[in-house]
Amino acid sequence: MNRSSDQLNQLEAQIAGYECLYQVLENVWSASGEADVIRHFIEAALAVGRADQGAIMLYSSAAGTDARTLVRGGEDHRAMLDSYLTHLFAGWVFRQKQPLLTNDLIAVFGEKNIPDKYRNITAVMGIPLSLDDQMVGVMSLISHEPGREFTSGEFDLISLLARHCARFIQNARLQEALFSETNRLKRALHEKYNVQGVIGSSPKLQEVFALLERIIPTEVRVLIEGESGTGKERIARIIHFSGPRKDAPFCPVDCGALPANLLESELFGYVKGAFTGAGQDRPGLLETADGGTLFLDEIGNMPLEIQAKFLRALQEGEFRPLGSSQTRRVQVRVIAATSKHLAEEVQASRFRQDLFYRLNVMPIYLPPLRERREDIPLLAEHFLQQMNQTYQKNIRGFTAEGIRYLESYNWPGNVRELAHAVERAVILAQGEVIDRDDLPDFFAAAGNANDLFQPRPLQDAVNDFKKRYLEQVLTAAGGVQSKAAAILDIQRTYLNRLLKELGIR
Repeated sequence: MNRSSDQLNQLEAQIAGYECLYQVLENVWSASGEADVIRHFIEAALAVGRADQGAIMLYSSAAGTDARTLVRGGEDHRAMLDSYLTHLFAGWVFRQKQPLLTNDLIAVFGEKNIPDKYRNITAVMGIPLSLDDQMVGVMSLISHEPGREFTSGEFDLISLLARHCARFIQNARLQEALFSETNRLKRALHEKYNVQGVIGSSPKLQEVFALLERIIPTEVRVLIEGESGTGKERIARIIHFSGPRKDAPFCPVDCGALPANLLESELFGYVKGAFTGAGQDRPGLLETADGGTLFLDEIGNMPLEIQAKFLRALQEGEFRPLGSSQTRRVQVRVIAATSKHLAEEVQASRFRQDLFYRLNVMPIYLPPLRERREDIPLLAEHFLQQMNQTYQKNIRGFTAEGIRYLESYNWPGNVRELAHAVERAVILAQGEVIDRDDLPDFFAAAGNANDLFQPRPLQDAVNDFKKRYLEQVLTAAGGVQSKAAAILDIQRTYLNRLLKELGIR
């Protein structure tokens, strides 16, 4: 009867051990790295072997030297499986090429090698971790329970566990190496297609990069054309800070953001008493940028009366501040940018032809994002890394569906709009990757497409489409009407009239 009871207990213990092994193999599939894999296995070994403490040591070389303990488990205030003992067991297993199973440490290692602090250890097990007939480490377990012995069943289970452990550790190392190589390739790709923050592998952007290489060493005047959000000011800064005037001032001004009188004083400066409120002399940007670069953003919005005065400053290198009779000379490089087609503005008599020719010495066209969709994954990954740092997140990337969704959108706000979309997704994402559902509903502003085709008067449908489209563009422009007008390639006054007519706030 006792024998049957013992056999039943042994059978139940074996079943429990195998269930534990099954569970650890289930859990280890979700492990995120080598250390995590080892932690799962050492916890399983402690449970299956009913041990008090355990450790896994991995060898750094085939000679068994330069070993390192990665994980210990089951330690408490009476921890005995320290670095000395772990190295002692691992060295013995490596030299003997066999497992260590003993209840008498002194008999195996000699009295002088076992200090008093280890004399309470009652059972020791050391199992080699082998992979393709090569020992890669040792799993050690101890018990300090009086009278404790590791059973043959526990030994068999731990041996089975050790065989799986070695294989999983190798897979984890390969996974980490693959992840590291992927990151290296991503960095290399980023560096190859990244010119000081302007990122892209598309042929159109590569043409821009090639042109910049020839422009940067010179002091030629540059006219940058492109939609709002394509990075015109960034290109201007690259030209200045990489060129011969990099140590001199870079002075930007948005010609579309200021009324004519303020823009004039901003460019040319004024002297005390020039107008009401001019209490002291103030230098303009032309004077401030002397020796450096003056960047004129949205030059197409410069009023005609100021264009004439600026043309003289460009031709002669001299100007007079408001209210002054004295001419001042400057040596300034001018880089201009516009979201309009200046040649068309000249034809429409909204921009001076002579000023256009003075500015358009070296034209650069920045393509909108919809014309270089192959750059969207690179840009999205770049902005993801930036936002991970900003918001202290660790999102690893985008799903294929997420990238396809980004590539399907026309991006009226261009790169700036993409950056805002990725920022929003990083803030709201719950998982380790960004999926379609984490991204803004770009097409929501256009409403349900089926609604647009409901039978109704034509003018109602046209007005509905206009309203939804303008709302979407305004959102992309951050609510700034001048930016939205630039995207739409219409006058701001006309946009303002449309907004009033359609009841858009």
